[in-house]
Amino acid sequence: MNRITRVGRYEQTIRNSRFIGVCGPADDEAAARAFIAEHGAPGCRHVCFAYRCGETVRFDDAGEPGGTAGRPMLAALDHWELDRSVVVVSRFFGGVKLGTGGLARAYGGTAMESIADAGIEPIIETVMLECRVPFDSAGELHLLAERTGASKHDEHWDENGLRLVVEIDRDAADAFVEELTAVTRGESAVDKQG
Repeated sequence: MNRITRVGRYEQTIRNSRFIGVCGPADDEAAARAFIAEHGAPGCRHVCFAYRCGETVRFDDAGEPGGTAGRPMLAALDHWELDRSVVVVSRFFGGVKLGTGGLARAYGGTAMESIADAGIEPIIETVMLECRVPFDSAGELHLLAERTGASKHDEHWDENGLRLVVEIDRDAADAFVEELTAVTRGESAVDKQG
């Protein structure tokens, strides 16, 4: 899955109706709702949205005919394989009806273009590992963390040696633990947190 990294915008006019699309990151449902409230066009009757935050998926047609706004916008999120992301499209009616197909194309297209304007990056799931090593292996633990790109957190020394919490790609965690066990000759202990 991917996520939007910054706010993207796109605006278009179709048969006198103005469509304003804004998309951005949202780590949870509360953040998505706050984004919608902040980026829906003031005074606009049709502020439609779609978002996916993990297992939570919501979309709203905001008074447009059913299935003509929220669902095509959700399809745009699906096209880019987005999670933790939200898109809002506000429509100012221009006096000419677009029909259900025209509305779906307009809302979906505006969402697609606003997402194209935003930066997208893969979501990399990480895991926190609490590593404990004796004094003479502390250097190897630090070198291994640096070489594998693990982020170091919460370093603590006690009478038994070093306790260091590292954050690493979930996919690389098992190899990290195996290599740490090898370089410390089995004298390390690792616990996954959370």
